[in-house]
This record gives sequence, structure tokens and C-alpha cells, in this order.
Amino acid sequence: MKSNKLSVGIWTYGMCTERYVSSGYKPFLTFKDRIEKLKELKECSGVEINYPNDINEDNYNEILDIIHKAGLVVSVINVELVCEPQWKHGSFSSFDDRMRELAISRTKKAMDIAAICGSDTVNLWLGLDGFDYILEADYTRAWRNLVEGIRECARYREDIKLALEYKLSEPNMKCYINSAGKALALSLLTECSNVGVTLDFGHAINANENPAESAAMLMAENRLFHVHVNDNYGVADDDMPAGTVHWPQFIEFIYWLNKMGYDKWISVDIYPYRDDAQHANQLTIDFLRYAEILIQKLDVKFYDGTEPKGMSISRLMEAIKKS
Repeated sequence: MKSNKLSVGIWTYGMCTERYVSSGYKPFLTFKDRIEKLKELKECSGVEINYPNDINEDNYNEILDIIHKAGLVVSVINVELVCEPQWKHGSFSSFDDRMRELAISRTKKAMDIAAICGSDTVNLWLGLDGFDYILEADYTRAWRNLVEGIRECARYREDIKLALEYKLSEPNMKCYINSAGKALALSLLTECSNVGVTLDFGHAINANENPAESAAMLMAENRLFHVHVNDNYGVADDDMPAGTVHWPQFIEFIYWLNKMGYDKWISVDIYPYRDDAQHANQLTIDFLRYAEILIQKLDVKFYDGTEPKGMSISRLMEAIKKS
């Protein structure tokens, strides 16, 4: 079995601000300082970064020099369409023509930067494209805006993939792209083969999905473009290290990625508020590598009615004993 390509989100080394400690729990680290830490992680070969906050038209030579000198590559570029006040009424779905045009323009520029970086994927998390209250949103207009705007970006550069990262809620109480099924539907409606989905393990858990099932469905349609790994208790997007809560589901998730031939990047996307970021990142990477080893020892027989239900769990326990 070929090991998955692993990268780490540069934000994992952030100050980790929250609503109760708005100054964050940790000191600010420059981009170079973060890369110096990230390069020490075992089994990590890439870094996921943001446009225009981390890299842009003015600094890409400097940023790429820092990354390459550390022996790393850029895995995926995220477009910043959430963490600025200007997006409070949405980006691609906004009722404001100016904001929609800005979102489209920014995404196209991010696609150009991705090509310069040698990355073929741009991630779109549209956390402020949604609504808070009933009778607030024009759903049909918003959905049309999403489809048309993302289609325009996809047609701008067919060599760059657009990966839609779905999430149930946050910052909006309800996000428009809130499930694997809806993200897939939106991808297909654009009629562009370079529009697909980012499956964030924790977001799938929050959406009451089985991440393995969602991954298999998306890969069956050739629309799984990127993966984020983390974990949570199912109530909020806690972004804990992978395997700390839903470890059996995570093992099945890796099994199906392997079974379906996933060969793209897997990025560590955690938010270690009060944890040591280096340890939390390495813990996630180590658990993912352990899952890769474990599934090779796993005797999978899909249920066909010839034996009691639940035998799959017994086989998982046997595989753990052998590993």
C-alpha cells in the first residue's frame, strides 16, 4: 500500500483565539517560524496555506523560498472568504453584487497563485454563505448565485480544481453547503469536472454522516478532491487530533480512501487551543499512519446475511491485536 500524501495547515501554529480568550493562548509566530516548526514533523511533506493572508501576488517568491528551503511543497491553497468582516453577508451567495464579484475575483487570483506554487487545488470553505433566521434568506437566489459564481471560476482555469469544503454551521447558524450530498450536487450542477469536494472528517461527523460512506460516495463520482483530518465530540467543530474520539470511524475512513484509490493530499486541520501544536500535529499524523498499517491486517467481509451482524467489529479487534 502506498502511504497517503500528508500536509499540515499553517493555521495549526496560530495563536488559537476564542470567544473567551480573544487574545489567544499562544504567542504570534511569523510564517517562517511556523514553517520551521512544521518541517520538523515526521511524515509531513506539504503545507496548506491561505490566499491572500499567507501568500499573494506581492510575496509569493519569498513565501515559496521559505517553504522550499524547508523541504516542503504547497499542497492546497485556501481562499479567505470567511475571516474578514466584509464577508458577513456571504461571498458567492451574497445579495450584494460587489461582494459576489470580489469573491469571484479573489478565487480566480488564488487559482493563479496555486498554479505558480505547483498546486492543482484551491479549497473553498464558504462558512458565511448561509443564514441565521427563518424567512431571512432568498434560498433560490442564493443557490443560483453559488452555482453560477463557482462555475465562472471553474471555467477560468480548468487546470486548477475547486474543492468545496462543506460544514453544517459556523460562522452562520446554517451554511448552504452543509453536507456531502449538497456539496456533490452543487459540484455536478456547475457541469465542470474541476469542481469537487473537500471532506473534512470532523465536519462530516457534525453533519451526522459516516465519513467513510461520504468519502466512498464522492469518490464514486470522481469528486473527492481534498481531505482534512481532525476529530470532535459531534456537537461542535472542535478540531481535535484525529482518532481522539471517533477512532473506529477514522479507521474505516482510511480503509475506504485506500479501497477507492485516493491519491490526493490529506491535510491535518486541527485547532489546538490549549495543546502543544507540534505534539497535536504529530499525534494526528502518527494515528493516520497507524490506521494505514492496521487496514492492511483487516479482514473485511461486507455483510451479506450469512453471519451475525457486528462481526466486522470482531475482525477490527483481531486486526488491532496483530498490529
